[in-house]
Amino acid sequence: GLAKEALLFYRDLYRIEHEASDLNLSHPDRQAFRQEKSMPLLKQHHQWLEAHSQSTLPKSPIGKAIAYSLKHWKGLQTYLTDGRLQPDNNATERDIKPFVMARKNFLFACTQSGADALGIHFSLILTAKQHGHDPTRYYTHILQQIPHCKSLSDYHALLPWNVALD
Repeated sequence: GLAKEALLFYRDLYRIEHEASDLNLSHPDRQAFRQEKSMPLLKQHHQWLEAHSQSTLPKSPIGKAIAYSLKHWKGLQTYLTDGRLQPDNNATERDIKPFVMARKNFLFACTQSGADALGIHFSLILTAKQHGHDPTRYYTHILQQIPHCKSLSDYHALLPWNVALD
């Protein structure tokens, strides 16, 4: 019942995203397209969530899902404000899947500081890939440049979106 109704909202939102992709819209045009098409649907969905939040058991699966959606509503609609953003994190989930599957093999992450370092390395690798860099070349470049950094802006210049590798 209610779960199926909720999924229909998401189906329609993804249909809009597919349409925007098919139209090959620029980032600003995608944002405007979402404002026109997705925003009214999200407002309708928010009203639906509010209406059903009062009539579902809070500890039931659907009650928990509705409460979660309402609690994170602002974040759930952030993608409407920037055409570069996606409505979900599926691409990131696909990117980190190899790391998640291999995490037991990463013996150096057996402490909190090791896990923190691992997260930083993964973030740099994936962000370098997102910006069109070969991760090995990018890492080689930054490791060669880090000893010469004297200020925060020197380190900032080494971030993947600020580096131009040949």
